Parts: sequence; structure tokens; C-alpha cells
Amino acid sequence: MLTGRQTLGTIEQSREDLRREEAELSKRIERSTRSLTDLQERQSEAYRDLARFRLNTDAAGALNTRLDSAAREARRLLDKRSADYKVLTDQLRHCEAERVELQKSRLEFDSGRDAAENQMDELMEAVDGRLENDSAYLAQRERTEKALATAEAAAQKAATSEKDRQEKGKAYEADPLFIYLWKRGFGTPDYSHRGLVRSLDRWVAGLVRFQDARANYAVLTSIPDKMARHAERCAQNAEDEQQKLADFSRNAMIDAAGTDLVGTIENLSDQIEQIDGELDGLDRRIETLSGALAEFSSGEDADFQKAEEHLSVSLQADDLNDLWLAALDTPSPEDEKTVQRIADFRERIEQVAREIRQDRELQRDMSRRRAELADVIKRFRSNGYGSWESTFSDDKLTTVLLGELVKGAITGAEYWARAERSHKRRKPRGRRVAFPKGSGLPKSMGGFGGRRGAGRKRGSGSFKTGGGFGGGGFKTGDQF
Repeated sequence: MLTGRQTLGTIEQSREDLRREEAELSKRIERSTRSLTDLQERQSEAYRDLARFRLNTDAAGALNTRLDSAAREARRLLDKRSADYKVLTDQLRHCEAERVELQKSRLEFDSGRDAAENQMDELMEAVDGRLENDSAYLAQRERTEKALATAEAAAQKAATSEKDRQEKGKAYEADPLFIYLWKRGFGTPDYSHRGLVRSLDRWVAGLVRFQDARANYAVLTSIPDKMARHAERCAQNAEDEQQKLADFSRNAMIDAAGTDLVGTIENLSDQIEQIDGELDGLDRRIETLSGALAEFSSGEDADFQKAEEHLSVSLQADDLNDLWLAALDTPSPEDEKTVQRIADFRERIEQVAREIRQDRELQRDMSRRRAELADVIKRFRSNGYGSWESTFSDDKLTTVLLGELVKGAITGAEYWARAERSHKRRKPRGRRVAFPKGSGLPKSMGGFGGRRGAGRKRGSGSFKTGGGFGGGGFKTGDQF
């Protein structure tokens, strides 16, 4: 059986391996692209040699000037491009070095958290034994259960009263004359109109029997507010009682361990979460730089295309083609050698260009596969599959299936579906006495923490923290 962290770590390592392969491929494409440019320049030089042989001095000089001008402009663009490429490469190297350091820190924090969680798991039985006969703890547990039940009942009543207000209030709110007077505050100290306006409003109020309706509507709208405030007070009380119970559990664990393991685990988790945020931002930066370098290495950047255009215009000129055809008809061995050089360059240029096209296709495929891995990692993290409690029964997730995902034989969605089917949540040891329903446990071990304000949603009409310890209706995460 695999732990969630082992599985996630293996997937992340596979992504890093693929990223390194992709970076090496980008370097190879860049080298090939520069080699292609060099071959084109040397082919241009061969054309100049042929021009010198076939044309008179004046014509050859004019042709050389045009070819040299194109070559100089191409070289200027390529030199600028090389400088830009170096800047991007240095930035990427700096980001990757920073990522290595962050990942190293994360692994250290993760190792410390694992050790604390395992130590806590081993002490569960001892803490259960200490608290199951502790009268103060049991009394607090009973108070907590009652407070939770009261909070749930109050939340349900508040929701019911709000529903009644919406249903019974429709008749009032559909009457435009009633709503007109209600919004003006007619019949209350807030009403300030005088004279003719007051007389007209009094006449309208008589038509709709406003005074009786206003009293009924005021009661109808005030009850939900009162019930909501009562539910809030009950929820706060339940949270306070639950916190006291969690403190009992944590203190018992502190005595058993000699240190605050829950606090240690939560603090380490916070630091890991912060590092994960930094890593996400750094990954986006690396992705942007890698994309820019991939564009450079494939020759898709503007400077390279301009340089290529300058050379190709010269090489494709009609007079150069005429030189090529004329050289084939001459018996001179000198121009035949030059023609052969040009032919050799053309063949090598076609070969290098073919290799670049193949590498670019492989680069696109690698980028797609890396994106699939990144999506799986994102799903693992967002679903908490990297926590201590997460396990996987399918050992192939880190072997065969992961290999197929890396190779592109299966999609990230297919891998994720297999992961979901084999996912389980292990429960800490013990008899579920010390941390009922996970109350006081760190989140990574299936609890919702022992900190105040960790789970209640104010104004929601229901209480969402914890659960009835005897199997009541409160839900927070998985049942412990």
C-alpha cells in the first residue's frame, strides 16, 4: 500500500525528470538552429565564390556587397538574439536553483511533519487510556455534545424561519402600495413627510389597511433575524465548548509526548503550504521562461525569422539561380567544386532542418505530457491526497501507470480516475476516545484542527464544525 505523500512525491519527481529532458531537448534544438544558420551563411559564401568565378569584377563586387549586407544584418540580428537568449537562460537557471532550494526546505519540513504525525499516531492508545476515565474530560465531552446539538437545532430553526419569511412575505412584497409605504417608514418614527404628502400617504394606507399589515410583516421579518442571531450565539458556544474539549485532548497528547505535536504538525503544515504557494508561482515563472526559450530554440522568435529572411532573400535571388545553372554547363573544375560545395550545403541544411522539425514535434509532445503530470499534481493537492491519512491500494500508480502517463500512453484524466478508485483514508490508532470525530487532530491526520474559528461559517444558517460524537448530524471532513 502506498502513502499519499509517497505517491505525490513520485509524480512530482517524474515531472522534474521530464522537465530536465525537455530543457536538454531545447538546448539541442538551439544548437541545431544555430548550426542551420551557420550552414546557410557558409552556403552564401560559396555562392559568392561562384559569383567571383563567373562574373566580371564589377558585377561580382556588386553581388558580394549585396550578399555581405544581408549576412551582416543577419549576423547582427543573431548576435542580439544570442544576448537575449543568454538573459533568458540565466533567469531560468536562477529560478530553477531557487526552486531546488525551496523543494529542499519543503522536504525537510515534510520529513519533520511525518515524524511528528507518526509519533502522535503511536501515542493514541496511551492518550485514549488516560482520558477515557477522566471525569473532567468526560464532563466536557458531554457539554460539547449538548452544545453541538443545541447549535444544530437552532440553525435548523433559523433556516425554517427564513424559509417562512420568504414564502409568507411574498403576498406583502407583491403589493406595490404596501411596499411603497413600508420603505417610507410610514407609521414609524422614521416617517418624516408632512402636509399633502402625509395626507396622501395616510389615504393610501387606509386603502390597503397598512397598519395591520405592517405589524404582521414586521413580526414576520424580525423573527428570522432573531433566530439567526440566536443560532450564531449557539454556534459560538458550541465552538467554544469544542475548543475546550480539543484542549483536553491536546494537553493529554502533550503530556504523553513531552511536546505539542498537534501544534508542531499544524505549524509545519502552514510552512509547507506557504512553500507550495511559492513553488506554484515559481513554476509559472519557469513555464513562461521555458516557453520563451522553446520559441528561441525552435527559431520562432522575431529576430531569428528576420535573420533567416535576410539570408534566404539573397540565396533565392534570380541571378544566383542563373549562376547555379551556368556553373553546371561549364567544364571548369573550379566552379564544379564550388557547385558541389553548394550541393553539399543544401543536403546538410535539409538534414538539419529535418532533425529540427522532428525535435520540435518531440518538444511539443513533451510539453503536453508535462502538462498532464502538472494537472494530476494539482488534483492531488487540491483533494488533500498528499496528507498523512491518504493511502492508495494500487501500487501501479508509482510504477506502470506513472510510466504510461510520462510516456503519454494514458492521459492525466485516466491516471486520476485510477488514483481516485484506489484512494483510502487511514485513521489514527486508538479507540476514538481522545479525538472524537477528529476534534483537535491536525488536518493532515483527518481532523479539523484545534484552533478557534477553524470550521464555523457565520451567517450561513447552519453549523459546520465537528459532529455529534455519538453519530449525530455534524460533518467536518471524513468521519473519524
